[in-house]
Amino acid sequence: EVTGFGPMRKHYDFWGKNVSIPGIGGPILMAQPFTIEADLVLDSATASGVVLAVGSRFGGWSLYLDEGRPAFTWSMSTDPQEITTVVSDKARPAGKSTLRLNFATGRPGSPADVTLFSGGEDLAKVKVPMNFLMPAGNGELLDIGRDIGVPVTDYKTPLGEIEGDIPHVRVDFP
Repeated sequence: EVTGFGPMRKHYDFWGKNVSIPGIGGPILMAQPFTIEADLVLDSATASGVVLAVGSRFGGWSLYLDEGRPAFTWSMSTDPQEITTVVSDKARPAGKSTLRLNFATGRPGSPADVTLFSGGEDLAKVKVPMNFLMPAGNGELLDIGRDIGVPVTDYKTPLGEIEGDIPHVRVDFP
């Protein structure tokens, strides 16, 4: 279920995993500052899978878990020089936890600082060279708990399906 859907808003709520909406129909998660907060219930401390993904490897990004470690990939194209990835060295525990992503940026086309954190602890940071992506077409999706269609990156699970649950994801704009 998606609440806060419609014209650009300051807040969006997504309830449950396996949510997919057209990439052009929901929040614009690039070229402006935003924060994502996801409530996770993980099957194990080595759980893998997508928390939230936008677009594809042709133009998109993904917040995901790689064997329990929060990770972020920003893909401007399939050229390895245009792909930025960071993986935390700290795994999330089995059970309930919260994962946050902060996308700090200025005007469209400028770089962005991406920080992953949980409970006030920084888990990973990376700078992406440009805060804007060109999605590959109208078929691009915003996915929660999986990355269907053409994925942003390679995942440890089929379709990037999360090993656990994502009861709630909040997206906020300043």
